[in-house]
Amino acid sequence: MKLHLKLVLVLVLFATKGVSQWEYRVNNAKKSIEAIGSVEFDFEVRDTVTLYLSKSRKLGLDFSIQANLFKRNQKYYVLLEIADRKIKVKRSLVLNKQLRILELEDLISNEKYEVEEFLKILKRGDACTLTIRAEHQVIQGYNSLSGSVSAINNVLNGPIL
Repeated sequence: MKLHLKLVLVLVLFATKGVSQWEYRVNNAKKSIEAIGSVEFDFEVRDTVTLYLSKSRKLGLDFSIQANLFKRNQKYYVLLEIADRKIKVKRSLVLNKQLRILELEDLISNEKYEVEEFLKILKRGDACTLTIRAEHQVIQGYNSLSGSVSAINNVLNGPIL
């Protein structure tokens, strides 16, 4: 009976929290190295949001958020909460269902960060809450950041293909 209760508890936890995972891979087709952190918000398939970091000769270091909700002519408010910091995306571009992040800003200290500086904050965190607001839609998900440090370091320190 105790095993049954534990199983129910695990299923309830997965139903209320997003499932996240970070991975590192070499993409020979795009000639890039990538760190990818995905968040599924619930068991209903609404949208999968992916935190995507890559390094290539063509783009250099690129950090973006990929999701089907991103459309070219829409404005988005994106907030990343890491530990006690609230960091919003200050400048970005939307291309191919991808929000490419160019600059971020700490809402408390008003400090501005380029991508490489922000990655240092991201690597120090245990978890990240991501909030995306579009015109008529707000989504929020949780990423545990487990495995993110090695995946991000592999991209930052890896060779440019």
